[in-house]
Amino acid sequence: MTTNPPRRQFTLLRRQLTDGERRQYARMASLYLVKLQQRLPPRARIGLYYDGFGELPTQPLLDWCQRSGYRAYLPVVGSLGRDNKGDDDKRLRFVPVYHSKLVNLPTRIHQLGMKQNHSRALLWASELDVIICPLVAVDKHGNRMGMGGGFYDTTLGRSYRFGASRPLKIGWCYDFQVVDKLECQPWDVPLDGLITPSGLMWFKPTHIDESELETSSADTVDSYLQTLGNDDAREMLYYSQEQNFSSDELSSVINEARLNELLAQSDEFLNSLGNEIGDFDEGDNR
Repeated sequence: MTTNPPRRQFTLLRRQLTDGERRQYARMASLYLVKLQQRLPPRARIGLYYDGFGELPTQPLLDWCQRSGYRAYLPVVGSLGRDNKGDDDKRLRFVPVYHSKLVNLPTRIHQLGMKQNHSRALLWASELDVIICPLVAVDKHGNRMGMGGGFYDTTLGRSYRFGASRPLKIGWCYDFQVVDKLECQPWDVPLDGLITPSGLMWFKPTHIDESELETSSADTVDSYLQTLGNDDAREMLYYSQEQNFSSDELSSVINEARLNELLAQSDEFLNSLGNEIGDFDEGDNR
């Protein structure tokens, strides 16, 4: 039985990097966007996201869109109100980007913790040609460990189950976020491709068995959140960007002393990790 590594393992590694290292890795990864471009129509619509908490920067993706004549969009959470269960609808919609720099976009912090732009020109995911998906980890079969909120699985699940050709689902991450195998749930939506500083990998298509979909990712996450009680678990989910915390919880999670403690622990973790993280096979694996 496969046991997934803890999300914290990867968030610690991400935060170990300097800003300069992150930018350099992003530049390296952006060199492989030309291979993705071969599969796109002119004036393609590309869904991006704001990077945060040490993620591989996404500004090079916006630069690529603007050089290539593509239209860039960013996700918006909560634009659909509440679902029939009275919970926030977790389907994402997407707003156009009109600035050349993500840092210059007018944003506000959503109650779930992530920055987002607002516009009346909202698109469904099915109207995009590509969605660049954030992730914590991914395996060499395209299975994605998400942020924990179920937003992308909920957004993309229906079109994936019906075999829709778009949007293409592309991961964007560091090489150390790639593992051999992840445990999957029936509702998980795998990636079509993955871009890292080492290359572009394409995955074979798979299919969700609808008979196994007794619960949604969002239902499972909501139940899981109710069981959380310790600081480490809440901190892990804060850094996922896609979890709902009250203002009191946020103030208790984000504190300088705790962050310094984690950074001090990261050296010990990296030393113990050894060679468990293998080199990522570069190239265009079709």
